[in-house]
Amino acid sequence: MLQQVELYSALGKAEQNNLFSQLEQIYAALPATSCEGCATCCKWGSPPAFFIEYLNLYRHVRDNMKDSWREILGKSTEYFYLELVDVNQKCPFLNDSNQCSVYSVRPFACRSYGLLSKQDFETGDRGLELLAKKFKDEYDLIIPQEIINYKLPWCGKVTSQTGTHLAKSTLAGLAAQIGALDYTFFPQELVDQEGTLLPFPVHLANTVLGSGARARKIKVMKQYVDQGSKELLQGFVEKAAAFQF
Repeated sequence: MLQQVELYSALGKAEQNNLFSQLEQIYAALPATSCEGCATCCKWGSPPAFFIEYLNLYRHVRDNMKDSWREILGKSTEYFYLELVDVNQKCPFLNDSNQCSVYSVRPFACRSYGLLSKQDFETGDRGLELLAKKFKDEYDLIIPQEIINYKLPWCGKVTSQTGTHLAKSTLAGLAAQIGALDYTFFPQELVDQEGTLLPFPVHLANTVLGSGARARKIKVMKQYVDQGSKELLQGFVEKAAAFQF
């Protein structure tokens, strides 16, 4: 959502206002968990993160993962352009061993997955039917039905330290607390409409890629769908790879 200069200003503001400490306190309200490591939740798309969580992830990558910058930038750029047309897009932090490379700073969506009972779990309507119609009518671009229909399944492979599931209201309350931290940077109305809740690769693309590059998303998608080509995409990936955190 912010270019790099603005992003560093936001990082400074977050540190001055102890927002990262507040974020950790909210995370600490969740019970510790363990899972079987199937990575189902990571293999289809990238979980959403509030802006403050993006800042937290960004500084972690900047300070601790310099050797992986190029790979993260490449995967995130590809995700930004192809998330709606390529069923193989997954979280850029999932490594070859099905492990999360940023586990200590993973966002709330990852931490809370598996903490609801099957009865309470619901993914909601992602609105892709309407988006698919818009893309078909305006750009003659077809979003694969597999992507339109996909819903993240309930997970019964997560074990909570408490041995019990959490109430929906509890998780919603904690998520709202994280969202409130975003009021520091954006109008409350935008935050409340989930306008700052985006997958990490989308946040990063908004920082790394210029407005002109982002505006060519439809062209990149169409080339991939119509021709099976990533030629346009590769140019943006190479430009993004030169970015310095």
